Amino acid sequence: MFKKFSISVLMMVMVLLITVTTAFGATNNDISPYEDSSGNVNIEGASVPNAEFAFAGSNITANSVFDTTTFFAGNAITLDGEYNGDVFAAANTVTVNGKINGNLYTAANQVIINGEVTRDVFAGCSDLTISKSANINRDVYLAAANVNIDGIVGRNLRAGAGNVSINGTINGFVETDVDQLTINDGASITGPINNRSANQAVVAPGATAPEVSWEKVSKEQTVEEAQGPTVGSILLSIITKLAFILVIWVLITFMTKEFNANTTVMAKKHILASLGIGAGFFFISPLLVIVSFIIYAPFGVAMTCGIIALAILGMPVAAVVLSKLLIRFFEDKMKPLLSSFVSILIVAAAAIILGYIPFVNFVVFLFLDVVGVGFICYNVLFTNGKLKEERNAGDDELLMIDEIIDMEEGTVAIERTTETIKLDDEDTIK
Repeated sequence: MFKKFSISVLMMVMVLLITVTTAFGATNNDISPYEDSSGNVNIEGASVPNAEFAFAGSNITANSVFDTTTFFAGNAITLDGEYNGDVFAAANTVTVNGKINGNLYTAANQVIINGEVTRDVFAGCSDLTISKSANINRDVYLAAANVNIDGIVGRNLRAGAGNVSINGTINGFVETDVDQLTINDGASITGPINNRSANQAVVAPGATAPEVSWEKVSKEQTVEEAQGPTVGSILLSIITKLAFILVIWVLITFMTKEFNANTTVMAKKHILASLGIGAGFFFISPLLVIVSFIIYAPFGVAMTCGIIALAILGMPVAAVVLSKLLIRFFEDKMKPLLSSFVSILIVAAAAIILGYIPFVNFVVFLFLDVVGVGFICYNVLFTNGKLKEERNAGDDELLMIDEIIDMEEGTVAIERTTETIKLDDEDTIK
């Protein structure tokens, strides 16, 4: 139970990491003094001001002293300096060569740690390497496909992975849920080893380690039957859901402009209406399927497929609609498209995280699906009438507001001019 809970928490942290890091990196519209024309970021110097704590770019190299929590988002991130606070890094490749006086939270395809982390490491990646020169002073929590540990882990190792190879030192216990655990010559593990796997751990004669406690899992036995989903299935599920929501967001934003324009109106005025229409649709859909099969069997098959497709699209469409409510918090900090992207990331992350809480996941999924299906139906029913009129009315309101502001500014200017003329006349009389 503890393993399952800890791995689920780790996956949630990784989703939050990607979202928060992207959001912080995106809030700075101004070109950073460390960024070149190609989008690469090179941070050098004695120290970096605490006001500069979020960096986003293509390739990021940081070789300075940071005295606060820092966020990095890019393609390739190399951390060579000293970091007096926690570090969040999301990229394709993350390499740590310096010293982190805090925790390291990282999500990447490949993570390489050559330096020192004085507290804990939380990593979600495909490949993780802790080299001989690396020193992790406390615990390591990881979810990865391949793990190679040559350095020092000061306390405990908890891993959900494909293959884990230990050549270095673990000064604590080891808990693994893996395909294959290998403890090579020269490795040293001081605490107990609990390995859950279909394969027995391989322990070399030259390794210093206690006897491995092996919880054997048969190849036919699914982890869902034993203690819940595997780390790989959780990670794949998170990536799939996030990708699906982002694909729907891209389609709505760039390919269906009319539909996208309606989402703003719906988010502000018609959430309850969408909820009602969606609930009604799901209530009558069984009747529609039965009647369609009675009328014509192929029509019934088509109707069933249509309802299933609509139900699948409901959740991501609802996420896009709800993200419109968050855009106003970012509009003054970033461009409209970027604010829309950050908003959908936050809503998607919240939905995915809540999906791992029993009972709450059902309520959240049902709510989003009903709202999404209701929105699609509402949009189809009123797209040529009511919604278009409301959009135009909104544009007219904005135009009136602009005109009022212009009139007020003009009035202020006239009053100031009048006051200036009066003062000039008084000076002339004197």
